[in-house]
Amino acid sequence: MKKIFLDLDGTLAKFNVKNALQRFDKEIGFFAKLGAYKGIEEINEMAKQGNVYIISASPNEQADKDKMTWIEKYLNNIPKANRLICRVGENKAEYLKTKGIQIDKNCYLLDDYTKNLTEWETVGGVGIKRITKVADNSTKKWKGLELKDLCKLSTVVA
Repeated sequence: MKKIFLDLDGTLAKFNVKNALQRFDKEIGFFAKLGAYKGIEEINEMAKQGNVYIISASPNEQADKDKMTWIEKYLNNIPKANRLICRVGENKAEYLKTKGIQIDKNCYLLDDYTKNLTEWETVGGVGIKRITKVADNSTKKWKGLELKDLCKLSTVVA
């Protein structure tokens, strides 16, 4: 069975790094207030299958809470057990191992950050680069799958 792992910031949630770095430590609720990209409803429908996970990096416990609020608002079909948060800078694939989740060729990561995708593929998973106007769009370094439209995710991982 295929498993879909989704990053939040810049992938599903409208997040501008330049804007955020100055605000997330000071503004309670910052992450919870972010908007969602078009197609989030399709992702929430996909989640009813039970094989969709959130794996988001967070700087602190307040941001963790804010992200959980965002997930509940936009992706409430993702089971609570599938909502995972690691720390900023932590290797997402390695973090999942600590949760008993092995990454293999049936595990897809949708992320806007090339470093995360490269680490993911190093352990055997399949990375999909989310291309947006504010994302880390260093596609010159990324040679794998790319996705601009969230609505098309189900066809990419089919």
